Amino acid sequence: MSILYKTTRFADTFSGDKETNVRVQLLSWDTLDTKAFVEYLAFKNNISKGDAYKNLSMILEGIEAILKNGNILNLDDFGSFSLNGSFCEDKEPGESHRAESIEVKNVVFKAEKRLKRRITAAGFEKYNPERHNKRKY
Repeated sequence: MSILYKTTRFADTFSGDKETNVRVQLLSWDTLDTKAFVEYLAFKNNISKGDAYKNLSMILEGIEAILKNGNILNLDDFGSFSLNGSFCEDKEPGESHRAESIEVKNVVFKAEKRLKRRITAAGFEKYNPERHNKRKY
C-alpha cells in the first residue's frame, strides 16, 4: 500500500509572486485511537486484545517513566523521545527562575533515518478524488 499525497501551490512571501512554490501534503485516511491500534496489534501478532493492551500500556508507561526521570529514550532504528521545557509565565531577564515556574512544553519524537527510509519505501501515489474513495477528513 502506498501513501497518498497531493500538491499545493503557495505564494513566495519574499518576492510577492503568487503560486510560485509547490509543497507536498501527505494524506491520511483515518486516525487510529487506542482501541483500534490494540485491535490491529492483536490481529497482526495473533494475540488477545487484552495481551496487546497490556503490552502497549507497559511500553507507554516505560516511556513516560524514562522521560519523568529526565532521560532521553533512544530506540535503535526507530527514533528518540525527549522533552522541551518553558517557563509558565514570562519573566524579566534579570529575575530569578524557580523550578515551580517551569513546565513541559513538548514531548518530542524524532524519527531515525532508517525508519524514515522504511516508510518512504512504501511508495507514494498522487491522490485522485475520482479514483480514490473519499477521505474521512
